[in-house]
Amino acid sequence: MTINHTFTVTDPIGLHARPVGQIVTLVRESGATVTLRNSEGKEASAASALKMLAMKVKSAESLELVIDAEDDAAGHALAEAIEALVNEG
Repeated sequence: MTINHTFTVTDPIGLHARPVGQIVTLVRESGATVTLRNSEGKEASAASALKMLAMKVKSAESLELVIDAEDDAAGHALAEAIEALVNEG
């Protein structure tokens, strides 16, 4: 099941090292495949801290999560958790 979830980054620093590390751990534990895509079409695997940091996501940017999960509920829960990590820094 593929889930697309779009949100705006509200953390004043943007996407930085601490939430990136937490996202990598969360994604690896979930077993899902998660891709981050910015409004310019740049993509990065959420299982790779370096690739996510290389996107240089800033505050007020829009991010799309593309999640391939085993079930709908797990995919949506993962999307909400990732959004919270990004925006709570």
